[in-house]
Amino acid sequence: MAQLFSLGVITLMDTSTDTGFRRRAWIKVGIGAIGFALMLGLFFLIGMMFPSATVNPFRMIPACIPFVYLCIGLIEVVSGRPYRQLAAAWMSLRGWQRGVIGTIIVFASLAFILLGVAFVFTYFVH
Repeated sequence: MAQLFSLGVITLMDTSTDTGFRRRAWIKVGIGAIGFALMLGLFFLIGMMFPSATVNPFRMIPACIPFVYLCIGLIEVVSGRPYRQLAAAWMSLRGWQRGVIGTIIVFASLAFILLGVAFVFTYFVH
């Protein structure tokens, strides 16, 4: 199990993982991507078969479950740690540290999304 140790202000964790960890994380990414694609395909087919159906955002909740699994797999691949271990490291940070890092993550995510939308509208939408 991971060992916590403190270095001044930030608590660090032992990042040693077994050799098959990244393989299992990539399998999670694959399963999540396939499940999400299948759910989107299902919703697309339902929309094509019943074009007059009412749109209800709660119907998209099942599509989110495989997407969350994909995101957990990506987090594990990028960080090199199991998700629970990363969550424990996050909770061991002080409140102001979580606030600063969380704000940076939100702004970086927004910038990434805006750049993606700008790329799509620049090169694919005429």
